[in-house]
Amino acid sequence: MLLKNKVIILSGVGPGLGIKMAIESAREGAKAVVLAARTASKLDEAEQGIRALGTDCQVLKVPTDITDRAQCQRLVKQTIDRFGRIDGLLNSAFMHGNFPEAVDTADLQTWRSVFDTNLFGTMNLTQEVVPQMKKQSSGAIAMINTVAARRPFPGEAGYAASKGALAVAVKYLAKELGQHGIRVNSVFMGWMWGAPVQAYIKRSAAEYGVPEEQLIAPIAASTALGRIPTDDDCAKAALFLISDYANAVTGASLDANGGEYMG
Repeated sequence: MLLKNKVIILSGVGPGLGIKMAIESAREGAKAVVLAARTASKLDEAEQGIRALGTDCQVLKVPTDITDRAQCQRLVKQTIDRFGRIDGLLNSAFMHGNFPEAVDTADLQTWRSVFDTNLFGTMNLTQEVVPQMKKQSSGAIAMINTVAARRPFPGEAGYAASKGALAVAVKYLAKELGQHGIRVNSVFMGWMWGAPVQAYIKRSAAEYGVPEEQLIAPIAASTALGRIPTDDDCAKAALFLISDYANAVTGASLDANGGEYMG
């Protein structure tokens, strides 16, 4: 089991990748999964998925807005008070912003909001977790990133720019924290076949009056695997980075996008 007996914090629990990472963490033997998101109902859904596995994994739900430093402090304190340690942090919380949007006419105030979550909010939680990991002389952090930060995708500049900044921060964190036994890595996702993408395909097909398969085919063809990876498979790639199997890996960028991008 990848995460046997580990205590994992997961931010940004949502209907797609976030919930899948929570469930797969429990399946892979985590002692505890600490769930954080702004919407409490999403935490409940993730807990239900974990409970359905029938494992001994403990669940702590802490509604959290990562842009609020005090809420991040509360999340980390509750985790330490209950479990005594933090072995892994999966930073998945994000804000997408306006889409589509041209860069030369973009609403930069919206960009600031996007950066406030994707970069500064993520760093809020990361900085709160680091002291405990230093105390343990161990820990692993994985940032969920996007191929849009590595290959321009029309209309996503603000989101991609925020994630690009986060990718740079990861390398500095890895360099500075390695001496304390803490690893920090990025995993770059692309299209993921799960609830959000399925809803997008269904909505777009209805809007344009075309079969769903007509929209899916070119997306699948853009990947080396010739298919859209599932969010379950992408979740497992992220879990690898916070597992002991990746003990020699830090400051790395892992593409978990079916070969949509090859760096």
